[in-house]
Amino acid sequence: MQLCEQDIFISDERVDKTDALKQVAGKLVQAGNTTRDYLNGMLAREAQISTYLGNGIAIPHGTPETRDAVLNTGVKVIVFRHGVEWGEGNIAHVVMAIAARSNEHLDILRQLTHALSDDSVPAAIEKATTPTDILVILNGQHLAEDKEDATGEGEQATFVVHNPHGLHARPSAVLVKTIKQFECQITVENLDADSRTVDAKNLMRVVSLGVKSGHRLRFKTCGPDAHQALEAIGEAIESGLGEVTTLPATPAPHYVPEVKRSWLARLFN
Repeated sequence: MQLCEQDIFISDERVDKTDALKQVAGKLVQAGNTTRDYLNGMLAREAQISTYLGNGIAIPHGTPETRDAVLNTGVKVIVFRHGVEWGEGNIAHVVMAIAARSNEHLDILRQLTHALSDDSVPAAIEKATTPTDILVILNGQHLAEDKEDATGEGEQATFVVHNPHGLHARPSAVLVKTIKQFECQITVENLDADSRTVDAKNLMRVVSLGVKSGHRLRFKTCGPDAHQALEAIGEAIESGLGEVTTLPATPAPHYVPEVKRSWLARLFN
C-alpha cells in the first residue's frame, strides 16, 4: 500500500480527541475503507491504551473485534495545526488512522513510524503547508542516514515474539514500559526483517520494527542493571505483553546471555 496526497488533510480546527477520531474515521468511510462501525473499534482501542506514539504523532486503529468493519486496507492522515490533547499531557499534531484486514497493518506501521521516529519531524510538520509537504515527511525523504548502534560493550539476548498479531501499538507500549524501568541503555533489532537497531525505550521506534508473530528480537544492553533488564524483557515477552500468545508446547527458556563478538569475529562468521 502506498500513501498519496489524496490521503492527507490539513485542518485549522480546534478539536478534542473524540472529534479528531470521528473526523479521521469519517475519511476512511468516505474512501470506502471501512464501515461506520470502525469508529467504535478506534474508541475502544483508545480506552484500552493510548495510540499516541511520540513526536506529536497518534496512530489510532480499531480492535481485532472490529476488523470485520474494514472493507479495504487504507490510511488517512489529518494534520491538526492547533494540536489535539491525546491524554497524559500529550499533544498530537498528526493523526493517522489505519484500517487493515489482516496483519498487513504492521507493515504500514513500520513504514510510517520509521519515517516519523526522527526528532526532526515536529519542526518539519510545523513548516509544512501542503499535503505534498506532509507526504515527503511521511515517506522519510527528509531524513539523514540512520545512526549506528551506540550501546558499546554489554550483554545481549534474543527472544521470540509469539503474540498473534505481532507487536502492534498495545503490546509495544507494554514492552517499552517494562524497559523504561531500567537505567541501562537498551537497543533492539528485528532479526527477521530489514531492521535498523533502535532505542528500545522509544515506543515509536519499537513499533517501526514491524515485528510479527515468530520474529526474533535481539536486545543489547549496557549499564549497571543490564542483566536484570534482559531478565525482565524475556519474562515480559514470554508472558504475552498483556495479550494471549501462541506459545509453542515447550516455552522458550528464559534469558541466556549471548557472547558479544568483536566486529572481526562477526565479519568472518
